[in-house]
Amino acid sequence: MIRLRRSPHLAPGSAFLAGLLLALLGLSAVLAYQAAAAARSEAASTDRALRGYASFATWELARRADEVLHRRLAASLQAALGGELPAGALPPAAAALEARAARVLAWCGCARPLRGAFVVTVRGGVAAVDVAGASPAVERWLSSGAPGSALARPRGDTTVVEAVTVGGERYDLVARLRRSATGAAAEGFLVSPADVAPAALGQAYRSSALLPGVVRGSVPAGEAVAAVVLSADGTAVWRSRAAAAARDGWVDAKVGGFPQEPLAPGTVTERLDGLLAGLSSRVAVRADAAGAVPAGGPKSRLPLLLTVFGLALGLVSVAIVQLRRQQELVRLRDDFVSGVSHELRTPLAQIRLFADLLESGRLATGEQRSRSIRIINEESRRLTWLVENILHFSRAQRGAGRIAPQPVEAAPLVREIVDAFAPLARERDARFEVAADEGVVVRVDAGALRQVLLNLLDNAVKYGPPGQTVRVRLELRGLALRLSVDDRGPGVPWEERGRVWEPYRRLARDAEGATGGSGIGLAVVKDLVELHGGRVGVGEAPGGGARFWIELPYAMHAGPPSEDAVDAAVPARAVAR
Repeated sequence: MIRLRRSPHLAPGSAFLAGLLLALLGLSAVLAYQAAAAARSEAASTDRALRGYASFATWELARRADEVLHRRLAASLQAALGGELPAGALPPAAAALEARAARVLAWCGCARPLRGAFVVTVRGGVAAVDVAGASPAVERWLSSGAPGSALARPRGDTTVVEAVTVGGERYDLVARLRRSATGAAAEGFLVSPADVAPAALGQAYRSSALLPGVVRGSVPAGEAVAAVVLSADGTAVWRSRAAAAARDGWVDAKVGGFPQEPLAPGTVTERLDGLLAGLSSRVAVRADAAGAVPAGGPKSRLPLLLTVFGLALGLVSVAIVQLRRQQELVRLRDDFVSGVSHELRTPLAQIRLFADLLESGRLATGEQRSRSIRIINEESRRLTWLVENILHFSRAQRGAGRIAPQPVEAAPLVREIVDAFAPLARERDARFEVAADEGVVVRVDAGALRQVLLNLLDNAVKYGPPGQTVRVRLELRGLALRLSVDDRGPGVPWEERGRVWEPYRRLARDAEGATGGSGIGLAVVKDLVELHGGRVGVGEAPGGGARFWIELPYAMHAGPPSEDAVDAAVPARAVAR
């Protein structure tokens, strides 16, 4: 028995990983067997799919050919009869009807399209039958008054095109039924489906794709399906272009499919009905037109599986060494991506919504368009701030954080930042109050201070209740400038006040709640403040809530405070969106 001894230098869980890889190696044999079985199953599935496509193509071809044949036979009868007869006029003789019908049926391209013409008249309950050009069996059937029986059907003057069986043979009967006050008449002719079907099949094949475009892909419609229609004695009466390219042996009933690629093996033989009754079809779908693999299935995957698992075993030592770090990186990455995605989703959705409204022209008034542009602008600023947050954090993680401190009067800059943030807090109906010591100058990077204060304000609005008043206080303490932000939220528990400044750290109650966050906002605050040589902290705000504060060194009064500089209020009114 092999024992896996854990080295003191291996990360926790490495033995489990090594065991897992060995188990996967053993599983490769099972997978190889399953791959071979899957190949056999795939070949069978391919054949069933091709047969299914071929059956659908057969049905579509027969349906369309029947429609074409019905339409053309009816038109031929109308042309042979020369239009409607005047009232009281006698119908033409059967011989004359046969001669005219033979001429108009020239579209079928066959030497002898007609199998007989007939004229049946009924006067005073007595039927007279005139037949021309019919075989003895057909003449007996016509003389028996079979077409005249159609006159008893409860319908008016109409054209009938239907399949009939005479002496075991199938024919297509085409007749015009007429009624008058003195009697009734039926004039028409019979044709063989094997004679007239080829022209109808060719027209239907050319005008129909037979397979949906999603099935045949890039294969042209006229080349995706190969079809042959056979007469009762097995003679091919019509071939599609694709079938004509195959060997004649394919028509033989003993052959199960096309004998050469790229034609598919799943050939379907079916008997046709309707006006094509008495004929049968053999249809196959090209394998590349059906998106299927050739019969026989894919090659064995065993060599590939052995190679993959051999490489996996060769890298197991590296995987064990990196396991702990990878697990931690995966956790941090998931937390960060989840938080950033949540933060970016809302402004992006707002920008997309109002941009679509502007583009579609559905905003009728200038006020509506101006409001949409304002919202897009606000959400763009929010995105810019979020991206700047990520960039600051990335630089800090690489140790590449840089600031450029300059003497700045603090109070006007703080008010400007609060004013810029106020529109972003409308959806939470938050208000801001700023109390500042005027005339205080501090050496600070203005962009960094802007990012710090924006993060503190966002934190206060996000975790505080809707409609709260957030208080911002700016005061000089010795040679340091303290900036504090008070909210009316639930506050920060004592035991977690030191950890809230760590990257990706969120309070347990917030991580499980619906409030989003990337987990880097306060970490960016801490990094930027420490780059200035300052410090950060969190405590309780007067009246409840949390107070987050920062202290920046190198601050002093530049002159006496002005008289109008205390307790300025900056409201953020809620705007309906």
